[in-house]
Order: sequence, then structure tokens, then C-alpha cells
Amino acid sequence: MDRRSLLFTTAAFASFPPLLFGYAMGTKKNIKSFGKAYAYLLEPALRQREVGTSQLVIDSAEFSGVAFQHVAWHKVRFVNCDFVGAYEIKLSELRDCVFEDCRFAGIINWGISRSIRFVRCQAGGQSNVIDLSGSSDVHFESCSFVGKAQSPNNWGGIGSRGDATFVDCKAKWFELAGYKKIVLDRCEAQDIGIWTDSPANSGASYESAAVTIQTSKFRGVLDMAARDLQSLTIRDTVLEHLNLNNAAIKSDVLIERVKGGFINAGVTAKSFSIRNSEVFGNGKNISFVMPMDSAQQVLLESTNFGTGPMQRVNLGPGRPLQDSEWQAAPINSLAVVRNCTLPIVDASWLETQRLVFEGNTIGSLDISNGRIGQLEVNGNSVDRSVNLAKTQVKESKIQVFAKDQAKFDGSNLKAR
Repeated sequence: MDRRSLLFTTAAFASFPPLLFGYAMGTKKNIKSFGKAYAYLLEPALRQREVGTSQLVIDSAEFSGVAFQHVAWHKVRFVNCDFVGAYEIKLSELRDCVFEDCRFAGIINWGISRSIRFVRCQAGGQSNVIDLSGSSDVHFESCSFVGKAQSPNNWGGIGSRGDATFVDCKAKWFELAGYKKIVLDRCEAQDIGIWTDSPANSGASYESAAVTIQTSKFRGVLDMAARDLQSLTIRDTVLEHLNLNNAAIKSDVLIERVKGGFINAGVTAKSFSIRNSEVFGNGKNISFVMPMDSAQQVLLESTNFGTGPMQRVNLGPGRPLQDSEWQAAPINSLAVVRNCTLPIVDASWLETQRLVFEGNTIGSLDISNGRIGQLEVNGNSVDRSVNLAKTQVKESKIQVFAKDQAKFDGSNLKAR
């Protein structure tokens, strides 16, 4: 894969909207001038008495300077409306509503949201547009979100404290939220974060998001560092830098058919799999980081981790371990690296019940200082060196290496 294919030109984001905090007030009629429609939004019981459950349509209104507090909006279609202001909209409930070609520049709380559609909408600056826990079925289609500045401290955020789906959306310097589920499908983004619930936010009963990303393109950093997730699936996606450092994932991680730059997969997880992918480092000497002993099972399969002779893949803890840090029962029960291309592999100081390197093309391989139940190294093509010094193994099946290619000093292994 040509590394240039990872880098998106600024033209890819030229269609992003201008920052909404520069929006000129007064270009639309204020909602206060909408007569009965305004009254129905302020007093839903009045609407129920007079028109029942028929849909209410609000077209080309500006929502500013009016407090809509603790009211429920049901079956409202907002068309070409601007929502500008902070803390003025704080609903109890939003249900069966559609927002078409609307703009958001402020802090908005929709209450508990159910069956909501945002179509071709825009949010910008440090806007925070969110709902309450208990929300469900919130969809964003062909929307654009652009933050105010590159610093994450100045990013805006949008999504749901339930489940949020983003289809054909664009984002830059923004966080996309989902507490139970987040789906990103056919999206393009630059430097964004995924915003999920956490024990620090909600205590022991916090929501745990299942995140699915497919057929999307990400320039800059896709940031999920230190996030608490139920699961993560990324398929058929191009990304420049995926940051999962210190993410806690209760179930499984699957990365499949991904073309990537640098992946920091410093996660705890039940299982972690990357297969049929290309991860070339995007100019960095390290293309992939995954401490394999932090997941119960790890599979790296049919993946190219770089072609440069100095390209590194770090699969160990990344530092020497003290005697007290070795696990009585290793967390990792199985780590398999199969049919991959890896110029430099550092799997030193690794503790696992079973480690398998099979059918790989490797420049140099370091499995030194490990504590391994079963070690299998079979059918690999190794150009330079294999370091097994000071590694202790209960059972082993190791291929024959060229003379003086493998180092066994201080291990309980012997060259064949």
C-alpha cells in the first residue's frame, strides 16, 4: 500500500461548514414570533388538547433567548432551524422528532431521546449537544461537525447517552458520543474523539459502549485513549493514527481489512484480533503497539506491519518487569502471530500461557526475558536475529535457525 493513500488532502474537508460561533444572529425569525407553534413547544399539553398527536412542523426558526425547560417535544419536524445559546434548551424528553438542515451552536440537553433523526445538520465550535441516559435510536445522517480549535480541550461534542449512529457524516476537532452504542458508517473525519461513559462519570453502574466503525476514513488521530468500552469492531477503514492507549474493553476487539498508519493498541480486553490489514506506521519507526499479555487472547493474522527494515512492532510490556510483577497465572492464555510481515518484533518480557509465531516474514525477533508456558516458533522466515535469552519455557517447539542466528543465553531452551 502506498503510504500517501493514508493522507487526506485538505480538499477532503473543504465542504465542512464555517464555525457556527461566527453565525450572525437575526437572519431567521425568532421562535417567539411563531404564534401557536411557539405556544405548543412551551406547553405540550395545550398542543395535545388542540391538535392531538399530529406532527408539528417548525420551518426556518431561530431558537435563542427563550428557555425551554423540562418540557417534552414529541413528533416535531424542525426544518432549516438554528439553535443558538447555552443551557436554554433542557428538555425532559424528545421523541419521534426530525431535524433537517438545522444548525447548533451552543449547549443543548434533549432530555431522554427516542427515535430521533438529524439529517444534513451542522454543529460547530464548542457546542455540546447531548441527551440523558435512557435514550435510544438516535441517528445522524449526512451531518457535519467542526470544532473551534485543534486542542481537545476546545472541542465540541454531539451524540447520545444511549446509542448513536453516524452515517455519511464528517467531523473535525469534535467528539462523537454514545454511551451504549456508537456506529460510524461511511464517515470522514480529522482529529476526533469517541466520547463514552465511564466509572468516573457514572459510578459502578456506568454504561459500556459497543463501538462499530466501518467503511470510513480518518485523518489525524482517532482518539479512544482511556475509554471504557464493551467492544470495538473496525472494518474496511483507512486511518492515520488510532489511539487506544489504556482503553478498557470488556469483551472483544476486532480490526479487519484496515489500512492504517500507527495503531497504539495498549488495551485490556477479553480478546484482540487484527487480520487481513496493512499497518505501515505513517512515517513512524513503530507501526503497532500491543502488549499481548493485557488481553486473554490475541491474534495477529495475515497483516503487513511495514516494509522498512527499522519498522518496529512492540508486543511485550515495553519495559523490564520486577520480580513482584510476574503473574502467578498469566492473563494471556493464547497469543498467535500468523502469516504476518514484521520487520522488527519486540515481544520481550512477555508472560503468557502459550505463544505462537507461525509462517511469518520477520526481520528480527526478540522474545527474551519471557515467562511462557508453551512456545511455538515454526515456519517463519527470519532475516537477521532471534533473541530468546533469559526466557523460561515449560514446553517448546522451535524451528531450526541458521548457525549463530538465535541467542539462547540464560534460557532453558537449546539450539537445534
